[in-house]
Amino acid sequence: MAMATKLSSEWIYKFYRELDRNGLENHALLIERGGEIVFEEYLYPYSADMPHTLFSVTKSLVSTAVGFAISEGMFSLDSEILPFFPEYKHCESDEWNSVTVRSLLTMLSNKQFSFTQDMTKDYVGIFMKAPFRKKDRGFLYSNNDVHILAALIQKLSGTGLVDYLMPRLFEPLGIEKPQWETDAKGDCIGGTGAYMKLRDLVKICRCYADGGRFAGRQVIPEEWTKEATRIHVPLSGRDNEDGYGYLFWTYKGTFSMNGMYGQIITYFPQYDAVVGMFNATVEDKLANTFMLENIPKAFESASDSEWDSRLSEYFAERNKKPAVCDDLPDIPTGKTFYLTAASDIPAKIMFPASLIPRSLTSSFAKRPKENLNRVSFEKTENVLTVKWFEENDEIIINCGLDGSPRMSECAIKGYKYKIWSYAYTENGTLKAVVKPLNTASTQYLTFAFSDGTVKIKFDCTPSFTEFICKNADESSFVRNSGKLRAPLMKIVRKALLTAEKPLEFKTK
Repeated sequence: MAMATKLSSEWIYKFYRELDRNGLENHALLIERGGEIVFEEYLYPYSADMPHTLFSVTKSLVSTAVGFAISEGMFSLDSEILPFFPEYKHCESDEWNSVTVRSLLTMLSNKQFSFTQDMTKDYVGIFMKAPFRKKDRGFLYSNNDVHILAALIQKLSGTGLVDYLMPRLFEPLGIEKPQWETDAKGDCIGGTGAYMKLRDLVKICRCYADGGRFAGRQVIPEEWTKEATRIHVPLSGRDNEDGYGYLFWTYKGTFSMNGMYGQIITYFPQYDAVVGMFNATVEDKLANTFMLENIPKAFESASDSEWDSRLSEYFAERNKKPAVCDDLPDIPTGKTFYLTAASDIPAKIMFPASLIPRSLTSSFAKRPKENLNRVSFEKTENVLTVKWFEENDEIIINCGLDGSPRMSECAIKGYKYKIWSYAYTENGTLKAVVKPLNTASTQYLTFAFSDGTVKIKFDCTPSFTEFICKNADESSFVRNSGKLRAPLMKIVRKALLTAEKPLEFKTK
């Protein structure tokens, strides 16, 4: 933890306590002021050198790429989109005249959109063929609008978006090449899908705050840093948001790069400070509220030894290692268990069962199309190894049994993940905590063994049920359903809870 003498640990402590009281999991908090890191803390085992999934923070990277493309004469803000994609000429209608680079940057394409669509297919085609809303209903937050911008740059530049940004943004800022999810054609997804370190995102935000300059060099076009971060679409009545720029959020003079589950990087001009945090919570706006209410106060008063001690004690308690696993149940090793037909259908509700929780695969570009289909176990003195298969991917998870979690590595659909896991017993039942560290998720697995059978119960944070219910509850369909709203939400929740019952695997 780094701390400056003029940064109050009292309000940082109160920020963390607010998160805890409301059940919000924080992975990282970094505070930079005037180009200097004055506070940095990570929840063990997350760390400063570990990339983290960004979700919609990716959109602000796409905005930056658009700024470069415009400065290079590739297109303008008022360029219409359809002429760049003549292969979709059959989609042409008068409504397309208003679909411009500017309208996509401000979420004003008026195209219908679903967060749960399959991004691995012809993603450009999904946008082109999607119907326009019956009336011009204004702002509609959409991954699709942003992907078209990414696809446009990739088409005109002849290179992937991450490669386009390497010499223009990442290399000048000393940022290593990020992992970035792709569609079926290999193009980087525009609305989500990048993985980066928190320090690197804070660098980008600082570059915007300084008019595009970094280490004495003009990196991002200065005019773009001003235009992208000012209000273009007023959004009155929304929590923590008063407007939208060019794929940046604004609130009371600040500008932010925001992503689902609480990935937030905000610049406070009155303090010349950047605050970045990674979280894992469905209540991402609540996490943002606690940050906005507490962290600015840390700039307004000096720290003292009492609050420094309380904060240090809090971190020591927060990062305690798990207990040693005692009274391990009899685990059948050397056998392969196969998913039963009875479990296969409920496991596929919404998305297939996977090591990566459904609350995350709902947003991933590439994801397994079939359930994990078989599992086996091996045990050494202090490690339980769980092996399972998701389509063609073999996943090996080493769970520490001695109070020291183990690290594993795996690849799912071509994406690499570091897996941190441990196991313990509770009332005679084996439980495992599995964290794919590049994501915002934790899987909690419960194993129940009987003759030739193992039942595996999956729970996760962020909760898939809460994620779907929250998004359904906020959808225009449910909001406008009047007396049907409560019954509809009850049906949605019941169906999802049914899908979260244990999966049964049997030996053949």
